[in-house]
Amino acid sequence: MTVERLKKISIVTHRCFEDQVVETLTRLGTVHLEKIHGSDYLACKQLSEEEEEEVRRFTFELSKVDFLLEFFRKYHKKKPAFLSTLIKTKYYMTFDEFLCSLERVQLDRVYNECSSMEKRIVSLSERKERFGDELWELQYWAELEIPLQDLRGDFPPHLRTFRIAVDELDELIAELETHAPESSLEVVGRDETWAACILIYHPQVEETVSNLLSEHQYVPVDFLDLPSEPQERLEQVQREIAALERRREQVFSGIEGYGDCVPDLQVIREYLLNQRRKLDIITNFGMTKTAVVIEGWVPEASLGRTAESISGITDEVALEVIAPGDDEIPPVSLNNSRWARPFEVLLNMYGPPKIGEYDPTWVVAISFMVFFGFCISDVGYGLCLVIAFLLARKYLPLGEKAKDFMIVLASGSAWAVLIGVFSGSWFGIELEKLPSSLRSLAFLEGLTKTVLAMVVVMTIGAVHMLIGVGIEFGDNWKSGSRSDALIDQGLVFLMFAGGGITGALAAAKVLPKAVPLYVVLASAIGMVLLLGRSARSIPGKLVNGLYETYGTLVGFISDTISYIRLFALGLATFMIGYVINTMAGMVIGIAPVIGILLMLVILLVGHTFNVAINLLGAFVHPLRLEFVEFFGKFYEGGGKQFAPLRVDSQIVIIRDEENPVGLEKGGDS
Repeated sequence: MTVERLKKISIVTHRCFEDQVVETLTRLGTVHLEKIHGSDYLACKQLSEEEEEEVRRFTFELSKVDFLLEFFRKYHKKKPAFLSTLIKTKYYMTFDEFLCSLERVQLDRVYNECSSMEKRIVSLSERKERFGDELWELQYWAELEIPLQDLRGDFPPHLRTFRIAVDELDELIAELETHAPESSLEVVGRDETWAACILIYHPQVEETVSNLLSEHQYVPVDFLDLPSEPQERLEQVQREIAALERRREQVFSGIEGYGDCVPDLQVIREYLLNQRRKLDIITNFGMTKTAVVIEGWVPEASLGRTAESISGITDEVALEVIAPGDDEIPPVSLNNSRWARPFEVLLNMYGPPKIGEYDPTWVVAISFMVFFGFCISDVGYGLCLVIAFLLARKYLPLGEKAKDFMIVLASGSAWAVLIGVFSGSWFGIELEKLPSSLRSLAFLEGLTKTVLAMVVVMTIGAVHMLIGVGIEFGDNWKSGSRSDALIDQGLVFLMFAGGGITGALAAAKVLPKAVPLYVVLASAIGMVLLLGRSARSIPGKLVNGLYETYGTLVGFISDTISYIRLFALGLATFMIGYVINTMAGMVIGIAPVIGILLMLVILLVGHTFNVAINLLGAFVHPLRLEFVEFFGKFYEGGGKQFAPLRVDSQIVIIRDEENPVGLEKGGDS
């Protein structure tokens, strides 16, 4: 529940051991590297010619892998399952196995062969497309029983072959009869759109024919200078297309033999990215003529293991704990207990805390579970979601962050079961139809006890925000701003917490009824007098105090009211489920069998839809209450995330070599 203590370290080694040190740091995954800025005795590291060549080589190899992955995606017949497109397959391996990734596939051979196959596919596709265009054209001329070249003899009449739009054909025939009687038009073939025509005319009417044709939608057909009849050519083209298709299938059959390479290529891609990233990272180092200096941050708990591993490389390497500079801000590494650690994924969505700021992960964990539970607030839905999220965590190929996210959702769903018991919601079944023992527990039932349910969620919201006020009080007190803590947070706490507690005691007749009023009045007077203390003049202090008091009271009350959304979402979940049950009950009597089947379909589809749509709201709205109403009271965030040097991959998860079934390091969803 605190921010982990980090130590600044410096590692100095001879330049010839640089790669071994970087590999060890990557294997450890405990050191967050910092960039070293040049000085009089220490220059910023520049990549050597060999290292620049390595960058180019890795980039070129990556282009080959990307080509192959895209090639298999386009041409491999076996398409991935729908779930595989949403969740990337994870590959578990040791660090040494990851370093040997290039040995998994003969990359150059596979690239050359697949590149050749793609060229063949493209060539065959282009030829098939050309034959397809010719085939489409030939269908209009198939009824012509003589080769067209026989019509193109040396006799005087000119000849044109073309297609014309069917709706313009009659008009063209009429115009030719009127303006070019020395012509004859024969329709060879037609469909609903086009008519294939042969036009024979005397050379003297060449210009007239050209002008008439230009006024219509026609397409000249000049490629049909065939030595054979169109029907014969059409059959020949069909055979050519069939032959091309067979050759394409042969190429595709060859591609199928490479399908097993895809997982290995995905791993190789991650390896190449990490190798290229490593060359980018080493530019953070400092260097002299013979030595390399590495600086970074390491958790105090991991310092001993890190020092032992580094010193084991060679005697010519030294690790020293150094004092950070005055302007240096260390990264933030959270150190929460095991139950709260999965909820760090929610905090990181907003941003880790700054140095010296309180880590609210445990508060976010508890409040988010409760809020999520209120939004679902159904025993049946909650149980289904708990089972679904735990099974997804166990059997789906998820990274560590995604597994944590499944724990977050499963925990919230467990609270939905508990709150569902108190709200009397069991798959949207009417409260009157439940056993009396379950009805007796439903003291938060939303339809008949609306005011009580709203008061409960607003009270929870007020407590939630007051915890934030208390955290800010503690931060100010620790930083020495004790007057700010007592005035800005203390008076708010006195008004709302003190007023609420004394009000409850007064309602129980433990305190006089006037005590809560005195507490609220005293805190309000204190706010007016003290919240405007930044102004110089006394009138200015009072005006500023009135303004700040008004903003504080209205803001806190409006934020408290916003927690009613939890009750509204839970009630909506119940009402939609109730409507689904009613619809299912209406169709059950249609027919003995059909009615039951329709009822089951409505129940299954309807309740699945209800869970899905309310699941989104149950995540978004509680998160908004955390980020806006809660964090707005104390939390700034914006700390630098602790990001140690390690294998960075979304699909490769490096497992502990000494404990292969233990916790994996690295990997993401």
